[in-house]
Amino acid sequence: MGENAPMKCFARILGIAVGAVFLIAGAMKAWNPAQFASDVQNYRLLTWTSVVMVALYLPWLEIVSGAALVFGIARRGSIAICTGLMLVFIGALISAKLRGLDIDCGCFGHTGPHGITWPLLRDALLLAALLFLLFRETRAPR
Repeated sequence: MGENAPMKCFARILGIAVGAVFLIAGAMKAWNPAQFASDVQNYRLLTWTSVVMVALYLPWLEIVSGAALVFGIARRGSIAICTGLMLVFIGALISAKLRGLDIDCGCFGHTGPHGITWPLLRDALLLAALLFLLFRETRAPR
């Protein structure tokens, strides 16, 4: 019993869109790792050494995972990685909000302080899309 074409097309377009978000976000962070390190440090969750590691490697993980989603390569793995990243991002945003930090999320490079509410809503929507894709991928026959 095959999947209907409109749903398959929707899932493919959704995967491309979510992958593009990760690809763009990673590229904007990779463009200025020093500024991204400062944005990560503002969360006050990691040691400086860990902040530097995150600033240097996280953007490339986002770029590779996003590109894999866009091009449909290793879909299950890239969806799983992006889902895990999104859970970490949401956790960091909630932590900052609960501690009353007024910081730039650093999600798309340094864009200035805009609060945490919009990034949290955006990330929740991205997580919902990723969970939909993950559910489809894990239940689809190989």
